[in-house]
Formats: sequence, C-alpha cells, structure tokens
Amino acid sequence: MISQNGIVLPHKNSQVNLDTSGRIPYSPPINRELLIADFRMIHLTRLLVFTFIEEFATVLVHRGVYFYTREALGFGETENLLLALCMGAVYVIGALPSHRMADWFGNRRAVLCLLAGQIAMLAFVYHWPRGWLLAVGFLAFSWLNAMMWPIVESYVSAGLTPLGASRSIGKFNVAWSVSVPLAVWASGPIIQHTGAGLFLCAAGGMVVPMALVLRLQPKPRHLAADHPERPSNERLRWLGALMISSRSSMVAGYAMLFVLSPLLPVLLSNLGYTVVGQTALAGFLDAGRAVIFLVMQRTQYWHGRRSVLALVAILIPIGFLLALSGGQGALIAVGLFVFGASHGVSYYASLYYAMVTGNAAVKSAGMHEGLVGAGFVLGPTAALVGRELGSLWHQASVGILAGVSPIVVFGAIGGLCPLLRANRSRPGPSRHDIAG
Repeated sequence: MISQNGIVLPHKNSQVNLDTSGRIPYSPPINRELLIADFRMIHLTRLLVFTFIEEFATVLVHRGVYFYTREALGFGETENLLLALCMGAVYVIGALPSHRMADWFGNRRAVLCLLAGQIAMLAFVYHWPRGWLLAVGFLAFSWLNAMMWPIVESYVSAGLTPLGASRSIGKFNVAWSVSVPLAVWASGPIIQHTGAGLFLCAAGGMVVPMALVLRLQPKPRHLAADHPERPSNERLRWLGALMISSRSSMVAGYAMLFVLSPLLPVLLSNLGYTVVGQTALAGFLDAGRAVIFLVMQRTQYWHGRRSVLALVAILIPIGFLLALSGGQGALIAVGLFVFGASHGVSYYASLYYAMVTGNAAVKSAGMHEGLVGAGFVLGPTAALVGRELGSLWHQASVGILAGVSPIVVFGAIGGLCPLLRANRSRPGPSRHDIAG
C-alpha cells in the first residue's frame, strides 16, 4: 500500500520487519516513469542487437548471392538482373500483407515463425546451390524476410511520441546500416573460401535473433490517438506530403541500387578486381548510408524540412551515375558513397514520416517495405529493357543507362513535386517536430 505522502506501507496481512527503535523502516516511493524508461531501454536494446545480427545474415544472402552466382556459377548481367527482378517481386508480395500475419499469429510468434522459415530456406540453398533450386530457395527466403521486417519496425517505434520515434528509428537504422557494409565485405572472403557456405553462415547467424525475440512483448502497445504529443491533423497532412516526397526518392534509389547490385560484380571484374576487392569497393555505398544515419539520429534539424529532401532528390542520381561511370576505383567509390548517403536520407525520412502519420502500425511499415520491394522490381526491369535497347545499338552500357533514365527522372520529379504542392498549405512550427 502507498500512503498519501508517497511512502510505501506494508499490507495489513504481511509480516513487518521493525528496526531496533521499533519503527517501520523507510522505503522510497517507486518512480513509475523511471521503471517504464528502463523497460523501454532494455526492450530497444534487444531489438537493436536482433536487428544488427539479422541484417548481417540477410545481407550475406541478398547482396552476396550475386557475387556467388558470378564467381561459382558464371552468371552474367542478364541472369543476375533476372534474379534481382524476381527477388523484388516476391519482396513486395511478402511485405504488403505482413500486418495480416501479425494479426493472425501475434507479433512475437509471427517473427519466430518467419525466422524459422528463413533458416530452413537457407539450409535448402546450401544443400542445392545450383540453377533453379538456388533461385527457388533464395526467393522463398526473400518472401519470408520481407514479411518479417514490418513487424520488427512496428516494435521499434510503437508507443513513442514523434521525437521519441525519431530517436528510436535512428538507432534502428544505425544498427542495420552498420551491419550491411560489414556483411558485404565479409561475403567476398566467405565465397572465396567456402563457396555455398555463404548460405550456411547466414542460417547460423539467424539462430541468436530467435532467442532475442522470445523476450519481446507478444504485441506492442501504440500511442493513444488522443495523446497530447500526437501531431495535429494539419501537421499530419504536411508530414504526409514530405512522406510522399521521401518515398519517391527512396523507391527510385532502391531501383538504382538494384541496378548497381547485379552489375557491379561484372563492372568491377572487368576492371580487374578480385571478388574480395569487388565487395570491399561495393561496401562504400553502405558506409555512406551508415554515416548519414548516425548524423540524422543525433539531430532533429531535418524534421519537416523540404530543403533536405530537395537536395536528396538531386544527389541520388548524381551518385548513381558516378558509380556506373566505369572509371577508376576511386571515382566509383566516391559515387557509391554519395549515392548511399543521399539514399539513406530518403529511407530514414520515409520510415520516420510513415511511422508518425500511421502511429507505428505494422500496415504502415508493410507499405514502406512494399515500396522498397517495388524499387527492387523497377531497377532490374529497367536495366533488362535497356540491355535489349543496347543490343540494337551495339552499346550495352548505353542501353542500360537509357533504360534506367526514366527512373532517374521519376526520382527527381517525384521527390520535388510534393514539396512544391505542400508549400501552399504549410503549417506553423511544431514544438514536437521542428519545421523549416
């Protein structure tokens, strides 16, 4: 029991331990807010460790598979682009209905089932790493993986205010983005020494995340709709316009990324780089993204600012074109870093605005991941169309650039137009989400 002055008193039926003077020892009052903060910190720490390990294992497969197929199976540009195209299609199919999986099984049980399925698919690919069997196993893994991440993203920001969600999403982004270049750099030596052991390493890496999921809440609680720190309807409309802009740039960026991913091994091998050198250079893209996530997580300056997203819409295609320039390794590294950093801004902003406007719902995160998958589809499709054009012109590289150019234009226009339209109904500054 607690008295009116906040002192904890014993229950009437409990045994009381008196001190030598016969008085009841003083027990300080419990600070409920501090307990909640401690619980959230432990909860977030588990999620961040889960994210780092799971993303490392995922990237070994999603990015390493193209280096494996090039090195071990002799795949060329067309085969790798087709594999990337199919992966993007199943990623969309997996991400969009993820909220139904969470509703049917509960968030925690759904993540456990999806992890178990991914491990099984990787074991399958390890035993049959050839031809259509590899493709089937890899695509099934990607489908399950796409369904899992929206549920995890909902866990990250559920129940938090806009500012709290920004910080939590920032830590989540840092956790997965730091693991990406490490996985890309590790994939080269693993492929060189073990070949299909790449898939077994990824499967083994997913065992630890399963143990971490067991300690999560069965289903996270969300911020009440009438919470005083929920943005106003006017503010939500403004943030929705910024979300459209950032999503347009993000989709175009992912399309360009999944042109780069299958083409880089071929481009760099033609320049004389070994598989270790290829993966080391490719990691500059992911390093640029990790650096920008660290910067964005530490400041709220970018919240609600059109100028940041306008700059991103311009820098993404510049970095992409530099990376595909085919020049020296240093120029390609600069292009990859610029592309990774600018695309990282669009990803962070897109997820943040989606989680704030959608109150951290799995459905909002599923739409976010579905758009990521749409980028996976658009990029390889455009590159394959471009290859056909290149065969007519007898210039494959020119044809690919021609095929990708509509996506480049879409990213720039789609990133800038919502910002111009939104300016007509721009709200005043918010004390929870700085506008500028």
